[in-house]
Parts: sequence; C-alpha cells; structure tokens
Amino acid sequence: MADWNAQQYKKFEKERTQPSIDLIHRIEIKPESILDIGCGPGNSTHQLKIHFPNAHILGVDQSSDMLAKAKASYADLSFRKANIPKDLESLDSYDLIFANACLHWIPDHSVLLPKLIDQLNDNGMLAVQMPMVQTAIFYRCLHEVLKRQKWNALNRIHNFHNVSPEKTYDILVPISHVSMWETTYYHVLENHEAIIEWYKGSGLRPYLAQLEEKKKAEFILDLLGILKKEIPKQRDGSVLLKMPRFFFMAKKI
Repeated sequence: MADWNAQQYKKFEKERTQPSIDLIHRIEIKPESILDIGCGPGNSTHQLKIHFPNAHILGVDQSSDMLAKAKASYADLSFRKANIPKDLESLDSYDLIFANACLHWIPDHSVLLPKLIDQLNDNGMLAVQMPMVQTAIFYRCLHEVLKRQKWNALNRIHNFHNVSPEKTYDILVPISHVSMWETTYYHVLENHEAIIEWYKGSGLRPYLAQLEEKKKAEFILDLLGILKKEIPKQRDGSVLLKMPRFFFMAKKI
C-alpha cells in the first residue's frame, strides 16, 4: 500500500484529534511512560503531552511521511518508525499504551490485543479508539459502489479488521479490567466533496491506490453520487458526516 499522506490527513486535523482528547480525559491512571501507537502526524502524541506533561512519551508509526510531519510539528517529542505488532519486542514496556484510530488497520485482534496488554507494566492500561467502519454511513455507500461490476475487482481489498465490542470484551476480560463505550460524532462539512477529501486521507487510500488517474476520477464520481443520495444537505448547504467510534480501556490484571 502507498505511504500515508500527512498533508491530506491533516486537512481535518481538529475533527480527527477530538476523539483522542475525549479518550485521554477518561484515563484515570498517572502514567510515567506512554507509547502512542499509530501516532500519525503527532496530533495525539501532542495531546498526551499536554495531559501528562511529566511522562516519557514515544510516538510510533510505520509511515515515513507521517513521522516526518510529526517531527517537524513537535520537535520536543520523540517519534520512531515501527510496525505494530511486529516491532513490539524491540520496544520497552509502558504504563499506558494509547491507540487512536489505528488498530482497525491491524489484523487478528485475538492475538494483537493480548500482545499489547503483555507490553504493559504492572497495572498499566491500554486505551483505544477505533472508527466503527462496520456501521459508518460512508462505508455503506462505499460498499454500494463496489457492488457495481466495473469496480468489482476492488472487493479483494480488505484493510479493516474491526471486531465487535462483544468479541473485544471476550478477548480482553481474562487479562484486564475492561470499560467500553461508543460515541457518534457529527462532523459539519462544507459539502459532499469534503467527505471525499476526508476519506482520501484514510479509508479511501487503499482503493484509490489501485486505480489509474482517469479511473480514480470515475470511481470518486460514482461514490459521490451515492453519498449525495444517502446524506442530505442541511438548510445552510453543509452536510453532516455521521461517524460512530468505539472506545475501550483495559487495565492489566
């Protein structure tokens, strides 16, 4: 898959950062060491530093472009290139492992989550937020486009690995104390084209990467048509992007 584009991702930085802030404010422990997995351009790492100013914090990501942006934006913070879970053994143990909008890209949560818990210090905590791609309206529209014969080849792409909250609980409860919740965000965007711009920085990447420029434009036009049918304009012309997000915290037993 092509590298992430930090500039594209940061077009909606405020909206993307809010869930990480909400998760941070639910953390009751006072960690001395924090690992921020999938730190991206450093926005979540920066928020962790604001909330836990005395903690040692390391942000890791496998995207060179994201890490370059993070280091340029937050020169006072530490960042490192790492693939999770492959590179976990090369990292230290931590009081808090934080993962904002990244674990749904990583397969096999029945193996991944216990590995993350094992990487915690005694009484450490895993704090996670993931978009619920299973129920998000955008992905429902995307799947409608993929049903069309001309885009059928894109159905082989399977980049999201969310499991249900119930399955997540069953994985975690033998090894941690678990709390879970869901929040639905309504992001006010200028128009339907802005929804496309949002997802060009995340969920559309793997699909667009498979297409030539002419086909990309055609694919986006088809997707835009469905989005306009499914998401009505507001009276002021804006659109509301409804995005459900799943949160959980797991404190190591």
